[in-house]
Amino acid sequence: MKNIFSKILGLGVVGCSTLLLRSFYERKNFKIVQYDISSRKIDNKKKIVFLTDLHNNSFGKNNKRLISAIDEIYPDLILIGGDMITVKNRLGIENVLPLLQNLSRKYKCIYANGNHEQRLKENKFGLNYHQYKQIVEDMGIVYLSNSSMDIYENICIHGLDLDEKYYLRRYKRSLDISYIENRLDIDTSKFNILLAHSPLFANDYEKSQVDLALAGHFHGGTIRLPSGIGLMTPQFHFLSRLVVGLKKIGRMSQIIGAGLGTHSINIRLNDMSELIVINLNSRNKA
Repeated sequence: MKNIFSKILGLGVVGCSTLLLRSFYERKNFKIVQYDISSRKIDNKKKIVFLTDLHNNSFGKNNKRLISAIDEIYPDLILIGGDMITVKNRLGIENVLPLLQNLSRKYKCIYANGNHEQRLKENKFGLNYHQYKQIVEDMGIVYLSNSSMDIYENICIHGLDLDEKYYLRRYKRSLDISYIENRLDIDTSKFNILLAHSPLFANDYEKSQVDLALAGHFHGGTIRLPSGIGLMTPQFHFLSRLVVGLKKIGRMSQIIGAGLGTHSINIRLNDMSELIVINLNSRNKA
């Protein structure tokens, strides 16, 4: 009996060690995921890199490996979906600014808030929200906070800030009535891309008549089960399908990124960090 117990204990230790090593690998490496989006509103092909939820992670010194991968893709535009920094017990920013500085020298970059950027408004982390926003804008990066920017022939990018209550644990309700229309002006004749950090409100995004919504926040579900089900989100939603990938909601497409980092729950299993590439293609007009 003692020998059997020792073997079971040994197998458990080996199994746990294997899972921890795999989790470390998935947190410190990333895969490139590509999506193709077609629309009659798009006149010319565009290649977009979408970054979200870095949480001050670094892939090599000053994010050298991440930068090299982006340079090989050579995008027309980089969209940043928030939570690049980590704001909790301390401010984690040291790996973010060199990355943004490097990318902004070479590419058009547009940045929208996640919940961690918005926490800087609490003014207790040594660097407040307005100072951070100014640093980013001084790099030449466009910072969209409940604002929009026309780009290229017929494309408009919108950055939506979500109020603190929408990030509360186990929140499942919709956005308040007219929440989006009171903050953003959406011209449906254009191809509208919405940067809205949480994927939870996909139905509200679709009702606003945007064409493509980009989100992150749920870190791919932390531990990914079969069929793309996430075991747990940072807001303690369990067994959710709304954690990663391309979703179709009515006429809108939503891309949910698994993100490039973690924070409080420092685990990834079957949930590799992601660098997302979006190929916007022109669809023949009828």
